[in-house]
Amino acid sequence: MLIRTDRIGDVILTLPMADALRHNFPDAKIDFLVNTRTQELVIDYPNINKVHAIEKDTIKDIKRILDENKYDLGIVVHPSYVIARALYKSKVKYRLGTAYRWYSFLFNLKHRQHRKDSIKHELEYNLDLLNELNCKPLKDLSPHIEVKKEAIDSLNNKLQLKGIDLTRDYVVIHIPTLSSAKVWSDGNFVKLVDLILSDKALNFDIILTGTKDNAAQVNNIMSKAGKNDRVFSVFDLNLRELAALLKKAKLFIGNSSGPIHIAAAVETFVIGLYSPVKVESPTRWGPYTERKKIFVPAGDDNSRDVMDDIKPNEVFEFVKTFMLQRN
Repeated sequence: MLIRTDRIGDVILTLPMADALRHNFPDAKIDFLVNTRTQELVIDYPNINKVHAIEKDTIKDIKRILDENKYDLGIVVHPSYVIARALYKSKVKYRLGTAYRWYSFLFNLKHRQHRKDSIKHELEYNLDLLNELNCKPLKDLSPHIEVKKEAIDSLNNKLQLKGIDLTRDYVVIHIPTLSSAKVWSDGNFVKLVDLILSDKALNFDIILTGTKDNAAQVNNIMSKAGKNDRVFSVFDLNLRELAALLKKAKLFIGNSSGPIHIAAAVETFVIGLYSPVKVESPTRWGPYTERKKIFVPAGDDNSRDVMDDIKPNEVFEFVKTFMLQRN
């Protein structure tokens, strides 16, 4: 069983491990343990037999799932003491995890590699764990998420209720983050939206996404963009509907966040606004796709907000060129 119970982007970047395991062990039962908030995004993934989900990591809940399914192998992609202890207590025969944690004695297959140097992508670090199983590498490493018709139909119903014209092209801008990295400011997004709206050569809608918890932030940005009939906000999508929205988008723009990885996985072109800090950089956390444009400040400086070094006009010029080339 693969175990990764953290955030959306982390789980998406773990999916190629299922592909590699299926490629190397075609007859194996490959299950995935995730947090409940990410379950629906991966439940139909073709190389996963079953997805288990828990609200919170507890030894009791994880051990119960392990005991019920009697796994021979547990692969801990994002290690924690709770997960390692649950595997040990459940007497899973092979327990694969990293070697340099204080609780690594609970693993009997140890992968010796530090991620803190961030010299490669998180997806590649994940796949490196499988070296302990002598897995042959895959040619295509990118995560791929299939968008089902039911998700598209459900999305269309919600967009129609919001008065969004489904025949028009649109770009998705996702601003909220979980504060795991430095971000482009709300003010910069306001300027970008204003530049798009004021250019007569551009005629597409802008959909701002988030959850209900982000509504105040996003609505504040909308209010500063002024009255118009081209900017919409959407807060009530589940992850499958969000994937459908991003699949149909002509372009995705956003900070380092889970949705940028969803957009990449449904093969939409993405513009990413990334921190220069090594452990937050696109080298480690960028969207794993060729269909991207990444903006990163030249260097870090704790005395000021270096993300402002990415100028709204610079991003706008790329957006304009990209969108006009499509037409």
